[in-house]
Amino acid sequence: MRRAVLLSLAAALILTSAASATFQPLRRNYGEFSLPRARAGTLKIPSASSHGRLTVLVDLRLPPLAAYNRNLFSTLSTSRLNVRSSSSRLYLARLARAQRAAAAELERAIPSARISYRYRVVLDGFAVSLPARKLPALARLHAVTKIYPSVRYALDTNQSPAVIGADQIWATTGDRGDGVKIGVVDDGVDQTNPFFSPTGFSYPAGFPRGATAFTTPKVIVARAFPGPGSGAQGKLPIYRQASFHGTHVAGIAAGDAGTTAPAGPDHPTITGLSGVAPRAWLGNYRVFNTPTPTGYDAFTPQIVAAFESAVDDGMDVINFSGGGPEVDPLSDALVEAVRNVSNAGVVPVIAAGNDRDDWGLGSVGSPGTAPDAISVAAVSNSHVFGP
Repeated sequence: MRRAVLLSLAAALILTSAASATFQPLRRNYGEFSLPRARAGTLKIPSASSHGRLTVLVDLRLPPLAAYNRNLFSTLSTSRLNVRSSSSRLYLARLARAQRAAAAELERAIPSARISYRYRVVLDGFAVSLPARKLPALARLHAVTKIYPSVRYALDTNQSPAVIGADQIWATTGDRGDGVKIGVVDDGVDQTNPFFSPTGFSYPAGFPRGATAFTTPKVIVARAFPGPGSGAQGKLPIYRQASFHGTHVAGIAAGDAGTTAPAGPDHPTITGLSGVAPRAWLGNYRVFNTPTPTGYDAFTPQIVAAFESAVDDGMDVINFSGGGPEVDPLSDALVEAVRNVSNAGVVPVIAAGNDRDDWGLGSVGSPGTAPDAISVAAVSNSHVFGP
């Protein structure tokens, strides 16, 4: 019940992706072709003669741990994956052996390829950087079953004054999120914000995790997944000169009850603030860290790695306020990752989209439309920051 209450009210501010509207999965044949985007411009798939490097995600032959666990133990859908059980450890070791063999095959075939992330829980595969002209060679590898593109996601915040009725839930159920761990995959959670005061909290067993200088008994995990070109700041779980959105989202989900936000340029002093689940713990997984002229972007390899880490850390809920135009699900690594987050018994809460004003009803984006995602509309609690 605790998790169901959280899901019914889970709040997500929306990020828009620069993903293509449609493209087929990258498999065996490659040529220079352009495909339509939902808005403007095209997404080009490099040809075998293209110069430069690119990053893709490769799917290998075994099911990831979450899918293997679900197939092996067909119990209640709410059962949680125990990544540290003896059966899980044995299967992870099997995946590791298979991945070492796949990596060796990759190195022999494409010595210039570089593996940046290895996925075993929500995907069985790698994030690989390689020369674009080597894509056909990658597709021919025996170990590789599918190749996903790396998609860039960009911030596009929208706010709504919608009232979500959290106080009614508290009154009728008494549930305030006690014992629940919410992973926020975003641009960082500022653990020093007054909305996340650790007073009255203590670390659960096995925590803190990650960069412990950025954790508290309230924000119990702090991890960074630096994207391409993010530099030194990309290695930080919070970059206060630019991070704001994740703090906002985390405050909506689990800000402490009874918090006062001092007056700011756009609001008076606000008292009595509370997140939807004020007694929940938070995990901070920063992926939006690649600077652009319009903000900080994230990419598929880092987002999948953050999902995998959040499952491994034991989060009960993963909030990803991201999404963009629909693509063919077979070409969208996040759809598969969300499926296996759910298979692991973790609740994936994904933004429903910011595009109704532009595109009308039915404009919910991916991965919010993934069959296993809990897709939620944008809501705002814009006074969570303080000055």
